[in-house]
Amino acid sequence: MTIGIGIRPSVLEARQRWNAGREKIRVMHDAGGTGVDVCHAMSDLLDSILVGICEQALAEISPGLVSRISLTLLGGCGRRDVAPFSDVDLMLLYQGSLTDDVVEFSRRISQDITDSGMQLGYSLRTPRDACSMSLKDAYIFSSLTEARLLAGSEDLFQYFLGRFKRITTRKTSNIVKAIIAAREKERIEFGETVYLLRPNVKKSRGGLRDIHLIRWLGFVQYGETDIDRLLQKGAISTADSTQLKNSAEFLLRVRNEMHFFANRSNDQLGRNEQVRLAERFGFSGDDALLSVEEFMRQYFRFTSRIHYICQHFVSKSISRKKTPAISVLEPLVTRQIDDHFRMGPTQIGVIKSALDSVKQDLEQVLRLMQLACLHDKSIEHETWITIRHEMLKNPEIKFTRESARRFMALLSNTHGLAPLLRRLHEMRVLRVIIPEFEHARGLLQFNEYHMYTVDEHSMQALENLTRFEHDPTTIGKTYRKIRDKNILHLAVLLHDLGKGFPEDHSEVGRRIAAATGERFDLSDDETETIKFLVHNHLVMSHLALHRDINDQAMVAEFASNVGSVQMLSMLYVLTCADMSAVGPGVLNQWKQGLLTELYLNAKQILSGDSNGLVNRHYQQLYDRVANCSDNEEEQKWLREKAEALPNNYCALHPPEVISRQLIEMRSVSPQEAVCYVSSQNESGLCEICIGKVSSRRTGIFYRITGMLSSLGLQIHSADIKPLGDSLTFYWILFEDMEYRTPPPSRLKDIRQRTLDLVLDTSDDPPRFRSTWKNEDSLALKLSRPEIRVKIDNETVSSATIIDVFAYDKTGLLYKLAKKIHRLGLDVTYARISTYAHQVIDVFYVTDEQGNKIRNRNQIQLIKQEIFRAVKDFLEPPESSND
Repeated sequence: MTIGIGIRPSVLEARQRWNAGREKIRVMHDAGGTGVDVCHAMSDLLDSILVGICEQALAEISPGLVSRISLTLLGGCGRRDVAPFSDVDLMLLYQGSLTDDVVEFSRRISQDITDSGMQLGYSLRTPRDACSMSLKDAYIFSSLTEARLLAGSEDLFQYFLGRFKRITTRKTSNIVKAIIAAREKERIEFGETVYLLRPNVKKSRGGLRDIHLIRWLGFVQYGETDIDRLLQKGAISTADSTQLKNSAEFLLRVRNEMHFFANRSNDQLGRNEQVRLAERFGFSGDDALLSVEEFMRQYFRFTSRIHYICQHFVSKSISRKKTPAISVLEPLVTRQIDDHFRMGPTQIGVIKSALDSVKQDLEQVLRLMQLACLHDKSIEHETWITIRHEMLKNPEIKFTRESARRFMALLSNTHGLAPLLRRLHEMRVLRVIIPEFEHARGLLQFNEYHMYTVDEHSMQALENLTRFEHDPTTIGKTYRKIRDKNILHLAVLLHDLGKGFPEDHSEVGRRIAAATGERFDLSDDETETIKFLVHNHLVMSHLALHRDINDQAMVAEFASNVGSVQMLSMLYVLTCADMSAVGPGVLNQWKQGLLTELYLNAKQILSGDSNGLVNRHYQQLYDRVANCSDNEEEQKWLREKAEALPNNYCALHPPEVISRQLIEMRSVSPQEAVCYVSSQNESGLCEICIGKVSSRRTGIFYRITGMLSSLGLQIHSADIKPLGDSLTFYWILFEDMEYRTPPPSRLKDIRQRTLDLVLDTSDDPPRFRSTWKNEDSLALKLSRPEIRVKIDNETVSSATIIDVFAYDKTGLLYKLAKKIHRLGLDVTYARISTYAHQVIDVFYVTDEQGNKIRNRNQIQLIKQEIFRAVKDFLEPPESSND
């Protein structure tokens, strides 16, 4: 490293001490030093270096200044949990006027600390300024609660501290609200759930920051930040204090390891780091769990404890600050419901004389929750705290038939249901009701698709499902008509509990559903419903996203397997809730539209209405397309061609647009083509529509896939329909990964490139962009899907379906489409699904005469050739120069 000119020898020495001391502490960490001990060692090292810099500056500038300033450590430096590459948060307090020697001292130490190799957050303030600014900014206030004197005047520091505590006492209510709001804003940015699969160790929900929040609120309300002192003041229980310390130790050790390994500040626990830490900390895994999944399950157990303790502490802080009016009026309007419960204007609770019996009685706790849902009341915080403490310390909670009945009654609700079930899960009570739920606690789904753990995904799915109560679309209308919502809600809770076992999770889930039905004493019909929904919860999304839902034979077979409109409705809303709970934005408008169309088509069949609503809708649409022309012969032609178009295309476009495009296609010559490129703002996708007089054997499809992929565009689906008279219609939906909404110039460029390609018969391969994806390369090796090719000759009668499962690489779709073309096959329909690193590409193919492939030897050859093409592309032989 080049040493800058003008750096004082004492600063160079400080830099050397800082680096050498940190390396010494690294050895201590590697030898098994605790997280707390390492942080304290870092804090002691930091203190000694800063004191040395301060003393040197005072000696050279003004020794007498020491009585007029206080060098104060804030935040993590103040509370002594300094990570190896933490920033230094420092405040210089001064009293009186800002004299030249104070200015010079301030400039000198800030420069010297920075030159010593530390990242410095620094402020120069009077006690009055510091206190005033803290009332305007919750972040400043929270850092000041951790203030610790490092050097200078003890009297000045105590004066500041006294002033700070006095303004805190006067403004307690506003400060509590501001601190909680600031933390909530941070949680939203870094992860609103504990079970985020790439958490920030410090700032995500359940991270170290939630422990800090308890400390800050403790200072506001009890004048203390230390957990042990808060315990002494009765602000926190012994059990919670112990769990906070154990959880903090785990997170500090993880964070220290992350800093040391990266040789810089790093709090983001990405997938590569998860894999490395699992090995570093000795997790081995088993047949059902990877070592990284075992490590992350432990991580989530600790962070969930932190979150729940913090959540209760926050609730307690809020409940302590009732307005005088509420405190006076609330007892006057509170009424006793029965021998156990009382209800006020906003809350429901347990009467004091019954609390001891209710807190350990699961039947009564479930009844309390049911009453809270029915009357739209929150449960009193003190009641919750008492029940929580009892439930957590009592492992022998009894589950009875009455408990099962009351739990099913609770599941009948929509409003407020999800938060109550989260409480049961946090209190370790849900595992008493559904024992298999404990296996799912903190169970990592180590793939690029899911964002949450299995238990969190189930909770999110239920929460999203109950939100459909107010949804104005078909999903909401369907959900509101379902009678047995408790059965549906139970199925959602159970649908993924079969994960984490060697066997297929839908099969395991069906057995769990059967056992739950017996445990809850459900009727045979109710149990069969839950078993069907759990076992088939992936079927509808598979058909909607990976099959042509315009194929009536396929839809009819699906409807027959479902059996009834009521079962279909439950499966539909469960599928939507399940998909929406994978992660934000996964259930987009396009996918929702596909699921809805499949549902409506199947419902029409099950209702026995061959001329049902869906069919009548399309017949009316074809009429409107035809009526856009005044010419009778052209009207007949338009209706005939409109009926041949994909239903989804017709549903998404006004009749006038369809008519205009068809008329333009009618006049196209063999040497010409028409092409339309537009953006569908609502779905976030773009489309290409092409009309060309040609056979499908021209290879237009595979060449278009290459061109679009070379531009960084991700294809979602493709429909290729012969319209008669040698006219072929291509409809391709794609997503522009570079633009949320592509500008007109981008769409114009894509259109021109498409036209050039369609009219050019050359077969020049596209040039794909080089991409650098190293963020999760280690993790990808563990979660990389196996390359598989499946041939489905049963689902539809008109084509053979080729399913390709692989991991993503730019150009793969082009290679696949080209190989299919060279095998003498025509693609009539394609659906391309990408789940982060994994792709599922589906092709409906026929031979050159338009027939499905029936020769077994040919089918086997197709499967082998496509598999070889995919493998050679993704994992090229070392000798290959391709």
